[in-house]
Amino acid sequence: MTYLRNVLPLLNDSDEQQRYLALVPQSYTENRLHLAPGKVTIEVVETVGVLQRFWWEQRELRNLIRSRRIDVLVSLGNFAMFKSPAPQILFNRNDLLFSSEFERDLQTRNLRRELLAHRVKCWLAKRSIKAATVNVAPTAAFARKIETTQGLEQVKIETLRFGFDADTFVLNQTPLPDALLARLNLRDDCRRVLYVSHYNYFRNFETLIRALPIIKSQLKQQTGEEVQLVLTTDIQRGAVYGGYDATAAAELIDRLGVRDDIAMLGAVDYDKLHQLYKLCDVFVCPSYSESFGHPLVEAMASGLPVVSADLPVHRELCGDAAVYFDVFDETKLAEQCVRVLANDETNRRLSAQGLQRSREFSWREHVRQLTALIARVAEQNYKR
Repeated sequence: MTYLRNVLPLLNDSDEQQRYLALVPQSYTENRLHLAPGKVTIEVVETVGVLQRFWWEQRELRNLIRSRRIDVLVSLGNFAMFKSPAPQILFNRNDLLFSSEFERDLQTRNLRRELLAHRVKCWLAKRSIKAATVNVAPTAAFARKIETTQGLEQVKIETLRFGFDADTFVLNQTPLPDALLARLNLRDDCRRVLYVSHYNYFRNFETLIRALPIIKSQLKQQTGEEVQLVLTTDIQRGAVYGGYDATAAAELIDRLGVRDDIAMLGAVDYDKLHQLYKLCDVFVCPSYSESFGHPLVEAMASGLPVVSADLPVHRELCGDAAVYFDVFDETKLAEQCVRVLANDETNRRLSAQGLQRSREFSWREHVRQLTALIARVAEQNYKR
């Protein structure tokens, strides 16, 4: 939804001669984005379940491409149409499909059915990459990871960096609801550590939770201040989010006795997120699997210092505008958070560098490169 919300209006108003047919799920129209007449036509496709969607993409979409005389197919969601009647640009955006850490995580949690389903998806993803005319990834680090995957060594992945509209995001003044504000500890002697993510395994919530008591102790010793972890999810026993069971994380919270130190806000509307960033003191990203990471860019654009897991993708996005820790090392995570919270000079430096870094991301530039890529693929097909 984030991608379509930002890209389709720019395509609709572009100066290119190309015309675009966007086939979207019902949830897209429910997100209140309506385009004025222009170069983009939107049609809703209703499919129920993975199998029905796969059948539609492999059969009905094939017929549509032929009947509408489509010149180029752009597939946004990791899986390609096999033997497409039109040249196909495939967006590879799911690092889990190439993550050994995620497979080990599923094995550790003894999730055999989920592990089998994951391996099937990985197999389909590799087949899709080989079936596509051109493959793209949102970061060079993720592109290199795919290119070094066994069986894909001969495939070239182009980088088409995702964008960000810093001005629109930062200038959004939609306030947080009072119900959410009431969950935040806004006292002057409390520092707030923010993580923007729904719950799942690969966001590595457990490492962050284990770090929280250490942050509390060290910050109290150094500055006398309290700390509150702010989450845009709600971690409860028995809660399942998108197939990810939060019970183990909830039990860890209770075992460590830190539930009262966590503000669980649940999902926060995008137009209110900037106000949440402004109310916090540091942004932390412990995720062990990413292909991009919009919250990192949002945090930098909001002037929030960033503490991030040391992944090549994160370093590509943040550079010197963040401090890093080994992915599963809660002690180092805590030390880096306290370093930023307790040192005003480090805090100011990261904030200034982050603001500058966030300006390097542009949806308009992304669309410019995308339209050029579509034109190049279409022209090459005509030449053949």
